[in-house]
Amino acid sequence: MQPHTHAGPRLILGLTGLAFSLVLAGSAGIATAGPSNNAPEPIDDPIPGHIDDGAIQLELQTIAEGDGLTAPNWGTYAPGIADVLFVVDQDGPLWAVNTETGAKSRVLDVGSLLVPLILDADERGFLGAAFHPDFAVNGLLYTMTSEPIPGTASTPDQQPNHLATVREWTVPNPGMDPLARGAITPQESASRVVLTIEEPQFNHNGGAIFFGTTAADRHLLYITSGDGGCADDQFGQQGLAGEGPCISHEGAGNAQDLSNLLGKILRMDPQASAAPEIYAYGFRNPFRASSDRADLGGTGLIWTADVGQNSIEEVDGPIQQGGNYGWRVKEGTFQFNPGGTELMGFASDGFVYADTPGFPPGLIDPVAQYDHDEGVATIGGFVYRGSELPELYGTYVLGDYSDGFHSANGRVLYVDETDTADPRDRTPKVFNLVNGHINLFVLGIGEDMDGELYVLANKSGGPDEERGVVMKLVRECADDADCRD
Repeated sequence: MQPHTHAGPRLILGLTGLAFSLVLAGSAGIATAGPSNNAPEPIDDPIPGHIDDGAIQLELQTIAEGDGLTAPNWGTYAPGIADVLFVVDQDGPLWAVNTETGAKSRVLDVGSLLVPLILDADERGFLGAAFHPDFAVNGLLYTMTSEPIPGTASTPDQQPNHLATVREWTVPNPGMDPLARGAITPQESASRVVLTIEEPQFNHNGGAIFFGTTAADRHLLYITSGDGGCADDQFGQQGLAGEGPCISHEGAGNAQDLSNLLGKILRMDPQASAAPEIYAYGFRNPFRASSDRADLGGTGLIWTADVGQNSIEEVDGPIQQGGNYGWRVKEGTFQFNPGGTELMGFASDGFVYADTPGFPPGLIDPVAQYDHDEGVATIGGFVYRGSELPELYGTYVLGDYSDGFHSANGRVLYVDETDTADPRDRTPKVFNLVNGHINLFVLGIGEDMDGELYVLANKSGGPDEERGVVMKLVRECADDADCRD
């Protein structure tokens, strides 16, 4: 089946985007120009205060672990199917996990469609799944996969690297118990390619897909895309997988370029032939995003977390349609200088140099942020709209991968938008929801049909071992449960 192609994105810019459009042609200069004429100086510790435990403290009760489960990175629900969390596993399976018993079964396996993965560290793979809101009638399921560019070797250092691919599947007998059916494979059920985005490098892929939850957007699919890879969203950068110089990222970078789909939150009707709309832009790697569940009393607005470069992890929400969220002009509320094109281990030589909330004008600052003393990659989650934890209702829950790339010290966090701490004393607005680190790499957050939340993690950090874990957020674990508190 040939990829579905589009002439180009449709832009839906609000006032914020229009205001900043005047700056786009010169935004490469803005990225290195602060409010003074002095040469910028790096800030070594942007937020000196640390993240503390919050007033809300919960526990994590293990629901499923191992036995084929490798690197779970997204959890969602199928309308009409209760007590089942559908879990995306990076190396290919889509699991149906019974949230009461922990029993699980493969319902789809897209592994044969994927590029070969780097087993200890890869940002490609099976990255997202979304059930159509009318799934119970039409059986439609959408997936996001990293697939080879035809005729290429698909090695990590290849440029361009792969195709971010949204596919539509038709699940037979959608009302059937998903744990009782066998796994659908690409050979058994044809899929329709809805969208492809050529990714220049192997990293910064975003990959979240989800439907809106309001009457106006419930049939519209949201898609997050990263800036395309390498570092600093900078043309000619040395790449993490040995690419160099890196292609793409010209001018002010992909995230600020409204002529491509990279570094954006996109929106489209997957059953129509129109190109996706750019819903918001200026993101580095929005790894996971979600709609605040209007069907459960929420606003229906979109939230995301954007993985930072060398210093700042940020939470953005509610997302303003047409809004510009700043990358690579800013990282968090700090201005960003991309520096040269060298790498220093996992880091580049880019740096933040001035904390300027509200400046330059036309950019939207994050609602919350923390620095790399606390973690290395933020994992977007959900505004909690369940019923089992009323103290958490209306609160945005997220994760962080770890405090290092080899340490398995992830966190589960929440945002209190009313907090006014001095950042020299404590990281404002961000709190531990589960006491400290959980001794796992946090890879994703999941939400079931009732709005209850789950933390998805593993013990290796990559898609290399069957050591994945699905845990439910609870007030107190059952006596006989495996519990992290």
